[in-house]
Amino acid sequence: MWNKGLQYLRASQSGLFFFFQPLVGSLLGWLVLGEALHLSFIAGCLLIFFGVVLTLRD
Repeated sequence: MWNKGLQYLRASQSGLFFFFQPLVGSLLGWLVLGEALHLSFIAGCLLIFFGVVLTLRD
């Protein structure tokens, strides 16, 4: 579903979603496998979101 969804976006937009793959994988690991998420995960999430927002600004 992830790849199919990316097909509907332009290349410049779909490239930004590449950075969300580790976040989705970590969240799924937490939900499905019960892995622990630490403060460094939250810090990394904030840095990724900040970088994507900076890139999307006009």
